[in-house]
Amino acid sequence: MNTNMTRRLVLLTSLCLGLAACDSSDKAPLPLNLYECEAGEAAVRHLISKLPDLNPGVAKSHAIVLGEINRDGMTPASDAFTARFADLKLKFVNAQKLKDIDPDHTIADPDTRLAAFVLQLRKLQQTSTTSWEAEVGWSYKKEFGRMKLRIETKDGKASVVSEEKLAP
Repeated sequence: MNTNMTRRLVLLTSLCLGLAACDSSDKAPLPLNLYECEAGEAAVRHLISKLPDLNPGVAKSHAIVLGEINRDGMTPASDAFTARFADLKLKFVNAQKLKDIDPDHTIADPDTRLAAFVLQLRKLQQTSTTSWEAEVGWSYKKEFGRMKLRIETKDGKASVVSEEKLAP
């Protein structure tokens, strides 16, 4: 085999391995910066529609968090993503601005000092060209809930087609 043929074979092998690494059947979640898409919006809207009416009559704020919440912190949704929910007429605050209020460590809106709903888009992964799986959760004071969602796009609009409540 001559050197040109060897180079072509090495190049072809490299390209094939590179394409295999891009396999769309991979079930890994999307990077956090891609959570702010139509499917992510559909998941958060669904979560908001399922929030319980805790403390009726008391004004509430909402904060959206992407990915895990742990000791190292969390990733707040961008203001542009949060602005997509303006039609809901709810008060949203950037999750970075939330405060821990004593004595019971309530997560609160710094302006009102009232408890805030923390809305978490914990996981989002694309399962096909038109479907996603998501895990979402909410917390308010000492209450919380979690759900697994299946989202599908039809006629250019993402919507939740199934939900499953997850145990705490």
